[in-house]
Amino acid sequence: MAAANQAEARPFALSLEQVAYLLIGLVALIAHLWGLGDRSLHHDETLHASYSWYLYSGQGYIHDPLLHGPFLYHIGALFYFLFGDNDFTARLGAALFGTVLTILPYLVRRELGRVAALSAALYLLISPVFLYVGRFIRHDIYSIVFEMLVFIAIVRYTSTRRPSWLFLGAAAFGFMVVNQETSYLFLVIMAVPLAVALLWRLYRPGVAMLGALGLAVVALVFVLPGTAVVDGAHNATRDPASNAIVAEKAGPLFGWGPLETEDNNYALRIRNRADGDGGRSLPENLGLYLVDLSQFFRHPAVALAVGLGLATLAGLVYMIGYRRDAAGLSRWERLGEANDGPASVIGSLGADRRLLVALGVFLTIYGLFFTAFFTNLLGLITGTTGSVLYWLAQHNVERGGQPAHYYLIQLIVYEPLLLIWGGLGLVLIAGDLLRRYRQKAIPASEQSADATEDKNAAAIPSTVHRLPSTVPFTVLLLAWWSIGALAIYTWAGEKMPWLTVHVALPLVLLGAWAFQRAIVGQRPSPVFDDERMAGPLYGGLFATIAALSFVLINTYVGFDKPILVPLWVFPLVSLVLFSLLVIGAGARWGWRWSFAMLALCGSIALGTYSARAAYRLSYLSGDTPREMLIYTQTSPDVMRVVRRLEEASRRRGGDLDLPVLSDNETVWSWYMRDFTKGTRFSEQLTGIPGPEVQAVLILQENLDRYPQNREFLRDFTMQRLPLRWWLPEEQTYRLASGWREAPPESLSLLGQFLRDPLAYESQAKVWNYLMFRDTAAPLGSSDFVIAVRPALADQIGPGLGGDLVGANN
Repeated sequence: MAAANQAEARPFALSLEQVAYLLIGLVALIAHLWGLGDRSLHHDETLHASYSWYLYSGQGYIHDPLLHGPFLYHIGALFYFLFGDNDFTARLGAALFGTVLTILPYLVRRELGRVAALSAALYLLISPVFLYVGRFIRHDIYSIVFEMLVFIAIVRYTSTRRPSWLFLGAAAFGFMVVNQETSYLFLVIMAVPLAVALLWRLYRPGVAMLGALGLAVVALVFVLPGTAVVDGAHNATRDPASNAIVAEKAGPLFGWGPLETEDNNYALRIRNRADGDGGRSLPENLGLYLVDLSQFFRHPAVALAVGLGLATLAGLVYMIGYRRDAAGLSRWERLGEANDGPASVIGSLGADRRLLVALGVFLTIYGLFFTAFFTNLLGLITGTTGSVLYWLAQHNVERGGQPAHYYLIQLIVYEPLLLIWGGLGLVLIAGDLLRRYRQKAIPASEQSADATEDKNAAAIPSTVHRLPSTVPFTVLLLAWWSIGALAIYTWAGEKMPWLTVHVALPLVLLGAWAFQRAIVGQRPSPVFDDERMAGPLYGGLFATIAALSFVLINTYVGFDKPILVPLWVFPLVSLVLFSLLVIGAGARWGWRWSFAMLALCGSIALGTYSARAAYRLSYLSGDTPREMLIYTQTSPDVMRVVRRLEEASRRRGGDLDLPVLSDNETVWSWYMRDFTKGTRFSEQLTGIPGPEVQAVLILQENLDRYPQNREFLRDFTMQRLPLRWWLPEEQTYRLASGWREAPPESLSLLGQFLRDPLAYESQAKVWNYLMFRDTAAPLGSSDFVIAVRPALADQIGPGLGGDLVGANN
């Protein structure tokens, strides 16, 4: 009775593991909220914050794939409603989702391993990529939380068969679809292994059918159509008589013309459609939209791809669900009689109509958000077709023009620890699969003898961590996800820094599993009586070597030219010292333990590098684009100028009623939204501003393009400031054509290093960028001008990049 009462008295007792996750979550919350509104909103952030504000202020919303899905805008409007609209609350949704992501590995601790899950959570806390994107108003932080939830739902449903996990996965995927078009790439990545596993159990020829269909669709959509004659904006030239796209080159084999998505104008036209567009009725607009869609789907390549897809699907449904054997059972019905693990997982999908319920959950989310809660019913169609076709067109546009090595460089600069452990995870899985294959090839008699030997050996104490006989489904899925994400995002035409999180997320989990596999269970040999001091002694020696190496290299790089010895000698000496440490510790405490300690200490060292990079990126230089991950950023002068205008308005004894003019720059749509007497104009002023106008915000390019603007502002005091600035990509990581033969001084940091990795200059420049983000080149920028009445000039003051002369000359 006492034991029972004691158990009832502790229903909410927390384990040490749960306390660890709570502490990580608390630190993550502080890290994501600290100084959240301090830096100016990025150009894209101002768009997302503005459209959320439009929705919040009752101006409505219609889905536009140009700005991705509706989820971000609705959750942004919700936080405005709860806490008001400002720079902090604009980023609040992203920050909270970033915090949640940090502790989500807790839900797969049983399948992934407790140490692996906790390691993944800890790494997500210190990761530069995840912390920065988790404090940034873009769709990606929401999407990767949903990606993580879908992965959790898959592995948890596989291990438990509980329908709640299936419904969670359906809901998470639904929110992913209504948030961002990367959901379609994620669907392709995840659907392939799941479909193969299903068909392998039900109908093995279906695997070949599915593979053939995938190759055919890729060829039909991306290879066999022709290419179009396009201008700089990727708008295609059309024949005036037939309105057909003029082909620059006919497609191979069949000579087909280009797809409609070769024309960016077409992509913009079909990306969405309002119910009352053009004053027409809903049925009329539906008909017109379907006509527009038919231009794409009637292309022979697309029609054939759709036909092959439907035919393959119909054939698989027939072979699995309707074709019966001699006993009168279909393959699906026979599966229900099987009692093995995979069969029970697949068979459970049809139980209690849970698959239909999951589909209903997904469709409900899809319908509510894409119709903007039934205010635009055409969103039921445009939510899919507009998104897919618009981004298919952007694949050809290749916005950003990033090189194929873009994400690999991002991971090397920001996530070297992740790259190393993720790569090791793939090696370990490949070794396990090879071992399993060889085990199957051994005759049964030999396997029996081996099993007897293993049984006898089990009685002998050993510190050897035995390999599993099979690779867990969770780990195999992670390996596929890691490879698939890196491959598909590298292939995709548009590459942007914030998309790095989609590549990094599976590597975090896979790397954590590899870390657990390599480290857990290793102990120093008990032969010597000082094994308790082995860990601290090893760690202290490792830290001493690492610190000494860092100080020596950093000091040496500070010289203008090498003195006495080349720079590469220092890393070589460090490598020798680390090797001696491993050899000495291995001889005394065991080789496996010594290598495990090397991996642990190396991980701590690289983890320190990651944490330092995360701190500098998110808190020190988050508005200065010397970081590859920042790419381009609104200048701090923008926020400073707006705040000074707000102060000036309040000094005049009122609210934000200072009469201000601002031009067509989208940043002003967010920052000037509260000025009740603020007025927007396009690129040209229509005349001299009236005496009531106290300030004008105008792009420098609008002053240069239209001289009359400068003349109209002659009575104002003008100051030129950077509006947005960007990383000098050409001098940092791009490889120009002919870089192998070009003069080294004309190459980027990466190019110089690849040309001569042992040269002092290239090593020093790479070191300075990795440690201090020294680009060795000035930032690029586009500027704006703040023109104010002379009485306000002193209140505005000079800015970071101010130029009082350049604006007036």
